[in-house]
Amino acid sequence: MLRERYPLFIYLALFTAAFATVVVRSTGDVPAPRITLTAGLAGTTRAELAQALADDISSRGTLTRVVPSADTTAALKAVNSGAVDLAMVSGIFRSGDYQHVLEVTPLYAEALHLLVKREMAEEVTRSLTALRGHIVSLGSEGSETHELASNVLGLLGISSASLLNSNGIRSQSLRPAEIDRFLTQGRRNDLPDAVFHLATVPSKVALKFIRHADYRLVPIPFSEAFRLSSIVSDNPLDDTNSQIERLFTQDVVIPPFTYEIEPPVPAGPMHTLGAPLLLVANESVSPATIERVMEAVFDSRFARFQQPPLDRSLLALPSRMTLHPGSASFREREHPLLTADDVDTLSNSLSVLGALLGAALFLREACRQRGHSRRHGLFTSYLARIATIERRLATLELSSSLDTEKLSSLQRELLELKGEALEQFSSGVIPSQSTLVDLLGPINNARDHIARLLLCVREAAQSDSTAVPRQKADSGNANAHNGE
Repeated sequence: MLRERYPLFIYLALFTAAFATVVVRSTGDVPAPRITLTAGLAGTTRAELAQALADDISSRGTLTRVVPSADTTAALKAVNSGAVDLAMVSGIFRSGDYQHVLEVTPLYAEALHLLVKREMAEEVTRSLTALRGHIVSLGSEGSETHELASNVLGLLGISSASLLNSNGIRSQSLRPAEIDRFLTQGRRNDLPDAVFHLATVPSKVALKFIRHADYRLVPIPFSEAFRLSSIVSDNPLDDTNSQIERLFTQDVVIPPFTYEIEPPVPAGPMHTLGAPLLLVANESVSPATIERVMEAVFDSRFARFQQPPLDRSLLALPSRMTLHPGSASFREREHPLLTADDVDTLSNSLSVLGALLGAALFLREACRQRGHSRRHGLFTSYLARIATIERRLATLELSSSLDTEKLSSLQRELLELKGEALEQFSSGVIPSQSTLVDLLGPINNARDHIARLLLCVREAAQSDSTAVPRQKADSGNANAHNGE
């Protein structure tokens, strides 16, 4: 018995395998079980955001591990080679040399923090040219901070060199470990006079300088002029040779009290240069994996780390790089069935149809009212004719004698009136049977009344005709009796 069932089991297994193959082909690939993500150096706010995103992705079924990288260049190289699957990088960094790196989605905007020692903050706030002759940290060579800070100083006409001079600044690059050591040991004099740092707000690095070394934030209020300077520059090659593209910078506001309550740092909304943070991926990462990442970006607590929260409307913006197929699929999945143009077209069509329908209803109601008025006038005219006949009948009743000819004439008029009513009902002028009944009721009542009057007149006439011979016979008998 069991052997006889073996072919059935084999057929069921083959059917199941074929069905699974069809389902997989129809639904596409499946998300990867594990991926890697980098966001630069550990201990930064960007790295904290990356870990939060990794936790949200992992909770959806794809184990995500955050790995450190030296800077944006190192992160892009790692993603381009496939050593790392995804990376958070600055959106102003040139990515033309990284052919295997695709954009997933824009994220938050990062702010360029300019931190200066408290004793020179007021002077630098009045004019950034007061940085001349001071030691300034521009970040590590090749990083987005270094490139952006160098472009800002170049726009101000401030040169940077390894040696201090009165017309420029002396650039300095401190590693995070050195900064932590100087701050821990209280060696404030060994720290630079000013520090540029591009980071997500609030920046953990900026917080260290403000709280432990008495630094203050200084605004960079010319973000729009900086962005447009790449267009009107006297030497367009300056922007071309840079590792960043100024056109993709933007204005960012650091909220008051972000880094310190008393004294407030900053004291009010502070405008500075900003750069969009992008999530990029290697082209070999499957679209299903990217869709899962996108769900974590927009549908988890990661989307609410900053205000305003991340919104799917970001997907409608032009992409900075070539868009990953998974991002395109996610965007199409979120695409509404009706676009704004479709809604406008439908709205215009409904407006026209509404106007036509309103006109049709108006005409219909007008015709109905006209027909009703016509039928009402006809009914009223019939009642008026019946009332006239009844008045004439009442006049005959009150007279000294009833004229049968006149009564018969009234009866004929009523018969003609009834015939007209029946013809109007047959032709549809009188629309309902109830209206006909209401009309025929008074006519029939008047006819019955005239018929009774005619009957009374005839009976009275017959009584008079039989009474005359009887009177003659009685008078003859009386004369004969008298002769006897």
